Amino acid sequence: MAEDSGAILRHISSLKDMLDKVNEEIEQNIQRTREIESEIMKHSETEKDYLDKESVLLKEVSVAEFELNGLIQVAAAETDLLKVTEGNLEFQEVALNGIRKRLSDKMERFINESRGFQANMVKGSNEDLVSLLKEKGLLDDENENLKIKINTIHSSSKEYIAEILDEVNTENSDRRLQPRG
Repeated sequence: MAEDSGAILRHISSLKDMLDKVNEEIEQNIQRTREIESEIMKHSETEKDYLDKESVLLKEVSVAEFELNGLIQVAAAETDLLKVTEGNLEFQEVALNGIRKRLSDKMERFINESRGFQANMVKGSNEDLVSLLKEKGLLDDENENLKIKINTIHSSSKEYIAEILDEVNTENSDRRLQPRG
């Protein structure tokens, strides 16, 4: 009987050890689940940041469009000068449309990749995160390039319009000074 109770105690001890291992695995799984939830929250915040940046970029493009339209209206005031400035404005519009097209393509690709990122996030894939971070860097670079180009367009247009207005004022002053026949 002592042998039976010893065997029972060993069996109980073995079962207790197995139960401890199962509990340990459960704790590890709970910890991993918490880590995954934490990663999901981080990636959700990153995605929100990207969407905010996209919104800012769209606002900047709208402001640039508004400024460009204002410049076109000012240049249209003088018919003779319009012909000279038309070529410059068309070139600027083509460049801006090219920029908008590239930005639009990148935003569309970003949105598609974000959707893929969300789907892969559930599976625990971090490869898309690296790709999105690279894309973010590219978008930041493109944003800087856009700002520089818009400032350049804005500056050159202001200078050109100032020259045009000076010429118009000079012509008007010369006409006033000439005797009327």
